[in-house]
Amino acid sequence: MKILFSQEYSGQVFTRNGVMMDTVVTNTIGLIDLLELRLGLHHEDIPIYERMAHYYYAVSKYMSTYPDNVMAKSFRVAGLSTAKVMLGWRDELRSADWKFIGTGISDRLSVLIGVEEYFCKKSGTDTTERLHTIIEQMKSQKLDCSEMNLQLACEMSLLKPTVCTLISVLEQQGAKVELIPEADYMGNNLSRIRRLITEGQQGKIKLDENDSSLLIYQFADERAACEYLSYRKMDDVDVWINADNKQMDNWLMLMNKPMTGSVAASCIPQLTQLFVMGLGMFSYPLNVNTLIEWLNMPLHPIDRFFRLRLAESIVKEGGYRNDTCRQLVKDYIDGKFVYFNDELKALPEDEQQKMREKDCKKRKRMTDVFLPSMESNKEIRTDDVRLFVSELSAWSRQRAHLMEEDNNSAQWIEQLMTVASMCDALHILLDTVDTTTVDYKVIDSWISSIYEKGSYTNAEAERGCRFVVDSPSKMAAVAKRAVWLGGEGDDDHTRECAFLYPSEKRKLTEQRCIIPWDETNESHYHEHMLMTPLRMTEEQLILVVCKTRGGEATLKHPLIVRLEQQVENIEKFILAPKIDVSDMTDVEIVENGGIAAELKFEYANKLKWPDHMSPTSIATLVEHPFDYLMERILNITADGKAQMADVKTTMGNVAHAVIEALFSPDEGKRYATPDEIALRMEDYNDEYTKVIEAKGAILQLAENRLKEKLLHEQLRVCLDTLLEILKNNDLKVTGCEQYVQADLNLGLPDAPEKEENGRERDVLGFIDMTLEDAEGYPIVFDFKWTTWAKGYQDKLESNRSVQLEFYRFMLGLETKKEIRRVAYFLMPEARLYSKEMFKGKHCTQITPENRDNIVEELRQSVIYRKRQLENGLVETNGAYDELQYVKDTEACRLFPLKKDEETGLKEENYFSQYGIFKTNSAL
Repeated sequence: MKILFSQEYSGQVFTRNGVMMDTVVTNTIGLIDLLELRLGLHHEDIPIYERMAHYYYAVSKYMSTYPDNVMAKSFRVAGLSTAKVMLGWRDELRSADWKFIGTGISDRLSVLIGVEEYFCKKSGTDTTERLHTIIEQMKSQKLDCSEMNLQLACEMSLLKPTVCTLISVLEQQGAKVELIPEADYMGNNLSRIRRLITEGQQGKIKLDENDSSLLIYQFADERAACEYLSYRKMDDVDVWINADNKQMDNWLMLMNKPMTGSVAASCIPQLTQLFVMGLGMFSYPLNVNTLIEWLNMPLHPIDRFFRLRLAESIVKEGGYRNDTCRQLVKDYIDGKFVYFNDELKALPEDEQQKMREKDCKKRKRMTDVFLPSMESNKEIRTDDVRLFVSELSAWSRQRAHLMEEDNNSAQWIEQLMTVASMCDALHILLDTVDTTTVDYKVIDSWISSIYEKGSYTNAEAERGCRFVVDSPSKMAAVAKRAVWLGGEGDDDHTRECAFLYPSEKRKLTEQRCIIPWDETNESHYHEHMLMTPLRMTEEQLILVVCKTRGGEATLKHPLIVRLEQQVENIEKFILAPKIDVSDMTDVEIVENGGIAAELKFEYANKLKWPDHMSPTSIATLVEHPFDYLMERILNITADGKAQMADVKTTMGNVAHAVIEALFSPDEGKRYATPDEIALRMEDYNDEYTKVIEAKGAILQLAENRLKEKLLHEQLRVCLDTLLEILKNNDLKVTGCEQYVQADLNLGLPDAPEKEENGRERDVLGFIDMTLEDAEGYPIVFDFKWTTWAKGYQDKLESNRSVQLEFYRFMLGLETKKEIRRVAYFLMPEARLYSKEMFKGKHCTQITPENRDNIVEELRQSVIYRKRQLENGLVETNGAYDELQYVKDTEACRLFPLKKDEETGLKEENYFSQYGIFKTNSAL
């Protein structure tokens, strides 16, 4: 059996003709595994996250017994992080063959010795212990290794002492030990450089300028390098060396070439975030953004359709702890989200109900474990966290097992198993908590130590791809041609046990506690492995150098420094290759020259109109039909389903909800008087808190706490002012969020409920507050949370307050009474604006420019705009006087558009999401 051995071999390693049945390519762990198999030995393998948790547990026990040790303060401040660092020290010292004995070395090493007494039972069998066991068993069993041919990547004397000991024993047992053959001397530039570097020759040499066996490709950055090398065919290259192959794979994919397989280093894949997002649900206050991301994960213990509905409801309502979400969870538990195919739908209703009830207990358990409680609670029960990580771990392993047969699920499986390991680790850490409740700060500190960036599969290698290794030391055979990416940087490496103080290392060595790796041998080993491509390439080696990486200038690689110092004409071999322009496809540049004021489009007959409109959507259609077409009909919007409303909008929603809670008439009563409302205002703080959790959860996030505090104070001032206005004008509140509707014969499709109740309506809305004056006349208030008071003053002055006039019209139809007064109550300014008269210092009357019936004008405008769109014509922002709508305004009695006097264009929608499509200036 041929064994190609190096401490560096892992993952993909280059061999000349692939690995045959009688050949093994392995590193130290692989060699140990192989020998254990031959000897019939077995060991317990503990995942890294669990080892870390066990070590934390051991450190905790030691700290409770010896509270005054040198590491105690650090452990109290950053418990798991400190234990994690200590575990790293422990493993490095163990690899140097320390058995945790010795006296008077140092205080911190004394702590490691003490902790080991608690940890040894949970540590599993480490590599050094396994290695010693193998050596003893090989000697006692006299294992015959004569059929083994162990080929080393470097001289045995350069290896770590413990590894040298193992190889020596193998040799004593009959194994043949030799070096992996290197490239022969070919007489070319590459061979001359190889001798110069590997033999340590002094002086300078001059290379043959007609010989291309050694080339240096220099690029501005990694992007340019990967683009060029992906574009070039280079099929005769035997091996590519690239430590970070992700960008190369991306370019190969774009060019429709086989990807070579790559790893995303130092990243946090989406699925591994199940761990941190799920635990985030225990935080107080609840982070609603984390909850939405948790519900929108691609894989999840709870059914997808229900999760998406719940996430949409949270976004729509503005929070989680509200009646809508509570009812949605209840419906899920009751089985209303159970999918029935056509066959099951044909069953009798009672049979369907039995099927829905079948898994009610299971669904109830899932919601209890994997959704936050509907009741706000600052205390976190330890058992609840324990149950969550236990269930998430079990589900992750089960789901990974079910996906094993799918070849395209390797990345998902990798991430799921990581989640399971992290959950197991946290479960062990929770065993150190002996109280019924646990502080979230403790959990958060554990999460930050367990949940770290890692390396995960980015792409699998595809058939016919290039052969890529991620390290220059992973060449186990001679290659004819090689391309080495990453020929920059000082390639500095951390020495073994570098954390030790010189005094500590000296005492450990003197007391023969450790067998250290000789520093000279260690340096020679790393230098030897670094130069592997130089030693293992025969005909051509191309070094790829980038001047910058990530926007920062790179350092010169040691090999480049040597070449510049000892090769007189090295600049002749430094090339700056670029893709040949003649090979590129010419792209015709199109000059749009601006967008017409009125655009024609096809397939207008495919437009699906809603069965009703609101005053706001009517205003959008009339004034900005392009926005209406994109957002309301085509549903093309920048707002995602999982995107919470912005803070300003949420503040307005909270204000509306608090007003509704405090000012609405009691059930069964026709109105609420100012005196009744004044009594309710005593419960302002309680109602405000309830509304914040139900409608304004985003305001509870840490970054919004100052704004939430300001809202709490400003809203109270606004409500006191509003109550004062009611008293001064002898007004009673008859309703909040009152539904009104009307039929304006707009030509919209019939509403689905028309056949059921016989009512016709094509305009509907919800009035923020309806009131009644002393004479019994209804009044309309519309609340706005805005810092742009002038905008609403202008609407009243120019008689363009669409919402108020529609509410005046629709409430008049509903009550059969004249609506004499309507008004805007603007917050946080706390002032009432109206065209009509209201008493008090907080009220402002505005005289309008005209008294036109804008409801009738808007009705005609909707019909006009609808006809335009159905004929495939949509208006953008053009010259005001050239718009057909403007030309027809007087004749057709349309609602007039506003003109921007500075530009001569129609006044644009300042809140539009589609400005880039409509203005010439944007192009």
